[in-house]
Amino acid sequence: MPADESGFVLPMVLAILIVVSAAAVVATDRQRTRIGVTDGQARSLRLQGLADGAARLVATGFVLERTRGVASLGLPRNGAPIACDLPEGRRLALSVQDHGGLIDLNAAPRPLLETAFRALGIGDADALTLAAEVMDYRDPDDNPEPSGGAEAPQYTSRGLAYGPRNGPFSSVDEIERLPSLSAEQAERLRGALTVYNPGGGLDPALVPVRALVAGVAGDGLRPYLARSSGQYVEVRTSVSDGRGRATRSAMVSAGGTGTGTLVLSWQPDGPELARGAPHPACGPLAAALIRP
Repeated sequence: MPADESGFVLPMVLAILIVVSAAAVVATDRQRTRIGVTDGQARSLRLQGLADGAARLVATGFVLERTRGVASLGLPRNGAPIACDLPEGRRLALSVQDHGGLIDLNAAPRPLLETAFRALGIGDADALTLAAEVMDYRDPDDNPEPSGGAEAPQYTSRGLAYGPRNGPFSSVDEIERLPSLSAEQAERLRGALTVYNPGGGLDPALVPVRALVAGVAGDGLRPYLARSSGQYVEVRTSVSDGRGRATRSAMVSAGGTGTGTLVLSWQPDGPELARGAPHPACGPLAAALIRP
């Protein structure tokens, strides 16, 4: 991009982001006026508006970066949280996870699943069994995978009223349907899994789980390393004021043409983000979120 064009586009992008975030705040104020909420309710709505505005602001920035080559805010994309102070004692926590650093339940080959499960602390025998069950859950045939696969008869023998989907996983939550997976194992694996990494490889710069990072550095996962396309990112925000907290989780597709943001999922609740560190992006974020 020519220097003069970049100098024009960046202020334009900031203006767009300010409008997007301000719209959420204005909507919150109108909602308060319309339903006559109490001060406590208004405060909660305001926090949610800020969390929503921050998520939309960051998501829009990623779309513009990928489709228009506009400089980004430089946020980490491996799930590492950042923390920003906002006026009136509020605090914004924010994280971005590029799903090119996660194991795709639909696209990852069985050896990658086995090796990754071991790296995440699953024992050898269980890793083999669970990888086989993932394969049988998603493949269209009724032939169990060797070394621990599970098709309909194996589900029935466990007393389960359902069988494998014989189609792609629709969400990570479906791992709980695997007959051999314990609740403790599900919790151990969940943060490293996705259904939004269609390439099937792992980008080592984007892996969020420390145990898996060590596995990526080893020989076992080296054949599956691949640079992320940057198409799918998950943005999580949390805004607190010492008396309450509002959260937002948005799964965004930053691909395609134009500047539209395709939000694949939009959840207003979720676990509290880990304590993050300040980041240079905090200044532009605060300026865009808070009206004069």
